[in-house]
Amino acid sequence: MEVSAKAPTALIEAGYWVSSILFWSVTLILLILLLAGAWCLLRYRRALDAQNLLVQELREGADSFRYLVETAHEGIAVVQDTRLVYLNPRMCEMSGYGEAELKALPSFMPLIHPSARDEMMANYQRRIAGEGAPHRYESLFLRKDGTSYPIEISGAAIVWGGQPATLNMLSDISDRKAAEEKILYLAHHDSLTGLVNRSVLRERLQHTIGLAQRSKDPFAVLFIDLNAFKQVNDTYGHEVGDALLQQVTQRIKQQLRDTDTFARIGGDEFVVLLPQINGNHGVKQIMARIEEAMAELFQIQHHTLHCHVSQGAALYPEDGTSVEALVSQADKNMYADKCNYYESDN
Repeated sequence: MEVSAKAPTALIEAGYWVSSILFWSVTLILLILLLAGAWCLLRYRRALDAQNLLVQELREGADSFRYLVETAHEGIAVVQDTRLVYLNPRMCEMSGYGEAELKALPSFMPLIHPSARDEMMANYQRRIAGEGAPHRYESLFLRKDGTSYPIEISGAAIVWGGQPATLNMLSDISDRKAAEEKILYLAHHDSLTGLVNRSVLRERLQHTIGLAQRSKDPFAVLFIDLNAFKQVNDTYGHEVGDALLQQVTQRIKQQLRDTDTFARIGGDEFVVLLPQINGNHGVKQIMARIEEAMAELFQIQHHTLHCHVSQGAALYPEDGTSVEALVSQADKNMYADKCNYYESDN
């Protein structure tokens, strides 16, 4: 018993014996630390993978954004201190300048048509100051060669390189404007002859009546109709008939003054507004010139055609004081002239 009791004491003194409780406590602590380290390492790896993925996504997003900006149909420009500090290829294409040339400009003013420069500068200054400015509006720009073109511009205040600037997106709307002008032209003009139509004639007649009521200046309305025009269409076809109308239009136009309004109101019916005419005598002079111009034969697609016109006039205020009265009286006088023509022809 004494021998066995002294053994642990000897081991402890020799440094070889450790309490089982202490051993397992240390082991458990080491295991916990190991697991904690593994967990931290796993979290770190996941965070690193997430960071790498985010960087990749940001890089891909930046590449995609750069691609969109560089291939955009709109011109994109950043203006800082009135100078162009960034622009995309479309902006260069629209303006006709190279990138270096645009950045070397003292300001963006050379790109703006003189008529729009004050408005453009005012909008830029308000936007930089944080004041209200139109978000989207139309303006007129200049190309490098001096030609002008309409644009639609939208702008926003941004920070560029730590300093205030404006981001501007510009669209060349030349095609849209041309289409709008064509639609407007067709709404007021005859597509075959290019003459103004019935609605424009009525507006100008109404305006002329208003002026004449105040000034007491006389004016006249002349109604013109082609004789036997249906026979031309039936014999030679509508293509020849259309060409005849165009040539007749040109001949009559040459006999009129710049201040006269020449309108086509129907198939072969024309009306002329003759402002400030010298009474009945002045009207007859113009009618005689038109009659003389029609005497020459027309050459259309190897066909030789003769075209006679019937004419009738109405004077203000003798024959009427309204649009309807004047046109109606001129039409009646034209019809009487047409009847005389066919009676004499028979």
